Amino acid sequence: MSSASGPLRHPSHGPSAPALPRGTHTTAIKVVACALALLIMALAVLGGVGSFTTVRTVAQPWFGELAWIVPIGMDVGILALLAWDLLMEYFGLPWPVLRWVAWCYIAATVAVNVVAAGGDPTGSVLHAAMPILFITAVEGVRHLIRRWVGLTTGTRTERIPTRRWALAPFSTAMLWRRMALWQITTYREALDLEYRYLLAVSGMAQQYGRFAWRWRAPLTERLALRLLPAQSRLGFPLLLTAAENGDRAKRPHRPDWLEEDLLDAAEQVLTEAHRQGLRLTRAEFGGRLRDRGFAIANERLGELRAIALAHMEANPGHTPT
Repeated sequence: MSSASGPLRHPSHGPSAPALPRGTHTTAIKVVACALALLIMALAVLGGVGSFTTVRTVAQPWFGELAWIVPIGMDVGILALLAWDLLMEYFGLPWPVLRWVAWCYIAATVAVNVVAAGGDPTGSVLHAAMPILFITAVEGVRHLIRRWVGLTTGTRTERIPTRRWALAPFSTAMLWRRMALWQITTYREALDLEYRYLLAVSGMAQQYGRFAWRWRAPLTERLALRLLPAQSRLGFPLLLTAAENGDRAKRPHRPDWLEEDLLDAAEQVLTEAHRQGLRLTRAEFGGRLRDRGFAIANERLGELRAIALAHMEANPGHTPT
């Protein structure tokens, strides 16, 4: 089955890293990145200064003159954890515990300030505003890093377009399932493999039956379907199917129910039809076989015709139709 094992035109080392814009665009990106970094740091400093007095006052009964180290230590720890988390994201080794702990400390700081506000709704909102803005900004940076790392390493899975979900929900769900099972990260590669999969299945269904191919097709051809992703990455087939093994292609798989006399009769019917310039339908093919005294189920006529034609092509004494 050549359709299941043909060479695929995909790089063997995954997608290449997307190139950054050049010239003035690169300079503009650097300027914007530096400005964003300064703004995020300013937001963190302002948030720390805003809660410094409140946290120090709350900690003073236990720390005395050293109460100032509590708010500063918490802010420094939060920044250290978030910076470490972003660094881990950059190296593709995320550890969510870092940001969870940082969020807990930020939530504790906000809670202390809300309690100090005496339950006033306006004061509570004002105390929570800057921490929420800071968390949102950091999460935006993390999202950018995660997407960039995924693009450069080929580990980020592209989303299937929404319009495909709307127009063909069932087939799209099957495509999404294969992307998850086959570890396919690009939508175009998934489409290519899906087309090859459908082409291979249709070929086996035509030869062995619409549903019977699942157990009648040779093991190598069925296994080739599961090896499509590996063949895509390596660029060559891992298994040689019956159609690619030279002489084996001339000896198609013969099911147990097919006897030699029935095969000879089918070849004779096809040869006579060829000499008469006719192309028999399945019903006509089955009728001529029954006229010769052979009984065969209608669902097996297509498979019998394919096997007979392949056998005729392999023997010079027969003329293929």
